Amino acid sequence: MKNKCADLHIHTIASDGTFSPRRVVQEAAKKGIHAIAITDHDTVQGIPEAIKAGRDMNIEVIPGVELAADERGSEAHILGLFIDWENKTLQDALKNLSVQRVSRMKKMIFKLAQFGMNIKFEEVLELAKGEVIGRLHLAQVMKKKGYVEYIAEAFNKYIGDRKACYVSRYKLSSEETISLIHRAGGVSIIAHPMLLHNDDIIIDLIKKGLCGIEAFYNHQPKKITEHYEKLAKDYGLLVTGGSDCHGEGKDRILIGSVKIPYEYVERLKKYRESVSGKNIHC
Repeated sequence: MKNKCADLHIHTIASDGTFSPRRVVQEAAKKGIHAIAITDHDTVQGIPEAIKAGRDMNIEVIPGVELAADERGSEAHILGLFIDWENKTLQDALKNLSVQRVSRMKKMIFKLAQFGMNIKFEEVLELAKGEVIGRLHLAQVMKKKGYVEYIAEAFNKYIGDRKACYVSRYKLSSEETISLIHRAGGVSIIAHPMLLHNDDIIIDLIKKGLCGIEAFYNHQPKKITEHYEKLAKDYGLLVTGGSDCHGEGKDRILIGSVKIPYEYVERLKKYRESVSGKNIHC
């Protein structure tokens, strides 16, 4: 137990990662990670394969999901860890989010055409492979066709937040998102909080039932980690951490860049057991 570690934020090809669920588990094993959470955007499609691979390779796989929520006009990403991924209410909500993503993608492709970029929806869909289609897939097609040199360039110049070809996506409210996670038996965690640039948003989310904070994140300055550890302590939040690995989707493999002690997983399990059969509310 003392030397066990975990990475509680990983994406697969089911959303916008480039690794299959089995490959994710293999990479985790190579990096000496004992427990991982599969947290694809708006889908749980990759969880069954990852769990099976985890059994084969003696890696604990925690079922999860990452959802974007609207909070006072800002987009807050909330992880649901230890969810019942077969929960019907959750499944129905995810199907609707998938449909909304398709509509958004077509609008962004139309905008890019005004900048002379000839991209077909089918090209992005083919690259996505899974049921969820996102901006990272579009950026990869832009790079493949030579419209940008790097993935980051696609976001910085065209499809990043508030850029010329950006289209906001349909989001549940923060209350709806947290409630959905809890109804599926999961524990709600705010992901990469430093990207919000506003701790007041986190405080508001706590009032709405948020259970924890992702204090450890890839390539994050130590003082930022310490800040969020203190915030968690001050508000009685659970603490998690993860690499947010997307395979090679962000130009580098991040599995292994964050390894949190397994005791954090134990705390999550203990909390979940303490609220089992109740409506989770932190």
